[in-house]
Amino acid sequence: MKGSKAPPDSRRGPRLAGRPAGRSSRIRMPRRPRGRWIAPNGQVVDLPVEVDILEIDPADRSLAWEILARVGLHAGEPRLERLEIRGRAGLDPVHLQNSFRWATPVDVVRRTLPILLERGIDPETHELPLDGFPRAATMEEREPARLSDEFLAEIARRYLDIGRGYAKTIAFERGVSARTATSWIEKARERGILSRVRRGSRGGRILSPSARRHG
Repeated sequence: MKGSKAPPDSRRGPRLAGRPAGRSSRIRMPRRPRGRWIAPNGQVVDLPVEVDILEIDPADRSLAWEILARVGLHAGEPRLERLEIRGRAGLDPVHLQNSFRWATPVDVVRRTLPILLERGIDPETHELPLDGFPRAATMEEREPARLSDEFLAEIARRYLDIGRGYAKTIAFERGVSARTATSWIEKARERGILSRVRRGSRGGRILSPSARRHG
């Protein structure tokens, strides 16, 4: 008697190639884009994009369970349009409720993906974080406990590079509000890290540490 075939979802397929055993999450870029979204950092994102979270059994490299979300372009913005959840041995609703956010795939597409593209990182080989969303989507390790001179100088340089519309772009990149991004520039000027300008004007220059005066 021939052994029964394993169900398709449990067999090792092309999408599992190169994936580590255990739990992982990655982006799957579209082969046939249907739309394009311009992210706040200027990157062009082809949609729809798939974001997966899966677990590979280390014993036989079979797929134990998978969450697959598709994010498409709707009314000019990335939105969740399909979600599939499959488990070889059934699913635990309590565990899913505690460990999965419905908004995570959209966070990944709206924030993480444009940053990866800007940095020249292949989105399909990048391992996404498994928790810590939505802040994890910005790819920043942590929010600074205090606004150090080094942090404010970094923000000020970014402000000068971007120019008009800086608040929206920095807010997008750092996962904060536009008002917070603006307050960082104000604080940089107060500390003498960024030179002052006339009221209502933009720009300035980064001052050397010896020329800075802390407010």
